[in-house]
Amino acid sequence: MEKLKGIKMAQFFWLLFITIYSYGQSQNGVVTYNYFVNGAKKEAKLRFNNSQSIFTIKKDQLNKKKVEVIGREEENSNMNIDLYFNFDINTPISLGMLTDIKNNYTIDHNFFPIDFAAIKFDTLFVKDKARIISWELLNETKNINSFSCQKAIGNFRGRTYTVWFTNDIPVSLGPWKLNGLPGLILEATDSLNQFQFFAEKIELQMEVNTLDTRGFFNHTYITPIQERIIYVSFVELMFKEITTKIRSSMPRGVVSTTNNANAKVVDENNLIEINFDDIKKK
Repeated sequence: MEKLKGIKMAQFFWLLFITIYSYGQSQNGVVTYNYFVNGAKKEAKLRFNNSQSIFTIKKDQLNKKKVEVIGREEENSNMNIDLYFNFDINTPISLGMLTDIKNNYTIDHNFFPIDFAAIKFDTLFVKDKARIISWELLNETKNINSFSCQKAIGNFRGRTYTVWFTNDIPVSLGPWKLNGLPGLILEATDSLNQFQFFAEKIELQMEVNTLDTRGFFNHTYITPIQERIIYVSFVELMFKEITTKIRSSMPRGVVSTTNNANAKVVDENNLIEINFDDIKKK
């Protein structure tokens, strides 16, 4: 009887050890980040396994807006123009960004309006390299959501990022295109605090997390530089049409003295990727 009890206790502790070890070595899960873009808060999720991840941004928190310009005249005042910016209310939900560390690539799925009405959209698949960033590992540590994290600094496309990663989740992944460290990145901030990622919730899974990546393949892919050209062209078109609407709302005889026609509409310094020097060198 005592011998039987001893066997059962041994089996119990063995199963407990396997469970704790498996949980501690878990390389599958979901991280919910608070994502700040120039102060605006968004929610993002990173679904990951040991070599792949899909990063998505919650759509209903984006500024999906459409432009309306209304002119009105008030008593004893000049013409007032109300500009209601409510852009792109019909934007479909994208697949997000797939990162494959093993095969060294990212594929970002986006929609871009093909006209100012934002009713029809181009589907873009932007392919890029993963593991681009050369990180400097520092000796500083801190805890994030009960995970011990180490500090690292790296430069990527015009920005310097300070990140915190955890070896407790040994996957070389992170939010957006931030990856290539020995553990999962739970926090990242650029030096100007324009782009920030903070892990709000971390859910580890015992079972293998098989990501549905089928929608990312068998497409025509463009480069990040080509995507930037498309983006700038669209913003310039939007700016031109807004200007036209404002001018058409002005009373007869009033001359617009707004922006120089040659002024730069898009300031790359406010975008997450300021330059593409690493691609241009190739």
